[in-house]
Amino acid sequence: MHCAEDIPRLVGAFDGINIKLMKCGGLGEALRMIAVARAHGLKVMLGCMIESSVAITAAAHLLPLLDAADLDGSVLLDHDPFEGAVIRGGRFLLPDAPGLGVRPQPA
Repeated sequence: MHCAEDIPRLVGAFDGINIKLMKCGGLGEALRMIAVARAHGLKVMLGCMIESSVAITAAAHLLPLLDAADLDGSVLLDHDPFEGAVIRGGRFLLPDAPGLGVRPQPA
């Protein structure tokens, strides 16, 4: 499943969906998928692949709309070239900066 149009045919076969920003095309389509899933009574999880803090921070902005999240892709990188959302005490903390709040790592 990669877009909101895929969801209705899955109703009755699954209890929920797992969205990945890199597979659905970004925040806009993820928001559409969440709305369609909710309209059909489905749960929503947001997952990731191995991604930098840019994608993880973008995804973390959707956390209030989700039932579950698995957003640890950036911690699997040897070197994440960006600073963004962090997990502290089991909670995501979003950066307090313009846009997504992501910044390049200091050299």
